[in-house]
Amino acid sequence: MKIAVAFPGVHRKGGVERVAFECARYLSDRNHDVTVLADEWERDETRPIRYRHVSAAAWPHFRRPTAFFRNATKTLLELSGSFDALATYGCVCPTGGVYWVQSVHAAWMEHSRRLRPSLSMIRWKQRLNPIHACLLRLEQKHLGERRYKKLIALTDDVRDDLTRYYGVPAEDVIVLPNGFAASEFNLEQRGQLRAEMRRRLGYGPTDHIVIFVANELERKGFGPLLRAIERTGNARLKLLAVGRLNANAYSAEIGKLGLADRVQFSGPTAGVMSYYAAADAFALPTQYEAWGMVIVEAMACGLPVIASRLAGAAVAVKEPANGYLLNDPGDVEEITGKLRKLLAGEFDGAERISQSVQAYSWANVLAKYEEVLLGTGNFACT
Repeated sequence: MKIAVAFPGVHRKGGVERVAFECARYLSDRNHDVTVLADEWERDETRPIRYRHVSAAAWPHFRRPTAFFRNATKTLLELSGSFDALATYGCVCPTGGVYWVQSVHAAWMEHSRRLRPSLSMIRWKQRLNPIHACLLRLEQKHLGERRYKKLIALTDDVRDDLTRYYGVPAEDVIVLPNGFAASEFNLEQRGQLRAEMRRRLGYGPTDHIVIFVANELERKGFGPLLRAIERTGNARLKLLAVGRLNANAYSAEIGKLGLADRVQFSGPTAGVMSYYAAADAFALPTQYEAWGMVIVEAMACGLPVIASRLAGAAVAVKEPANGYLLNDPGDVEEITGKLRKLLAGEFDGAERISQSVQAYSWANVLAKYEEVLLGTGNFACT
């Protein structure tokens, strides 16, 4: 079967990007003829995957989603008849395929209105940022106009959001969570990499490292986590932030809290496993997360986690065995209390934590995904 995998990024430096990356590899391993349509990608030389550049470049920056949508749609129309199926992962992709819904922007906008004070600066910036209108228009095109072969929702909540915001019929949706690469995220790898990574990052044997992995700071709860780290009063508790993050955004607060030597930023990486190896626990007090692949990846490495109940992957967290859930991701006292529980060792051992998420391995998840993709018939780019 000839399959086009479309998303602006197909690599391991982001959440949705990794989903597309893993799908392309799995489908190729299943002897499908796979072509990646992307603006940037991580080439896999071990598989016969084709790569075709589709530009997402645009000015002003908020036009990038629309630019990729138009350019990818044009490319598919030029290649009419070349593919049997289209796999997409966001509203920025062409219509007419199997759309694995990684988030519902309309749902996030409603969540943010509840969580952010109406007169706050962050709320005003959101109101004035035209990218939100662009994304909502693209969601309407895909979902409101039913321009898809099939929809895949990460959780029952995401499926309900599709119906609530866009009137999507329940029979159009299959629920399937994201997975993790079991060959990459596991206890053996963590053990092999741990000592060297802690040495490279400058951590001592008594330092307790909490890792935060994201490509955003404010929405993912970096601020409350930062304040909770300070409030524990434990000088050996340190925060490692990994991803495409603006370290300057919180530099003043880090200095004010006296955490300059306890917070370390690392840029985006395709080798996030090595950073998990250096850590002792994982935290993501996110305000909205349709899934949260990093939560499951961290647990696969044997790390206890602190996650928001607003993350879809919260279904994998069983308190206190493999971590703790936050009722309010903005409540610094609640986060502080959960951090203290982790510091006290109130969780299962690494082996049992890792075992608790094995059902989410990509091998299990993508076998079901392939069935959906193959069962929808030929797509038509619209």
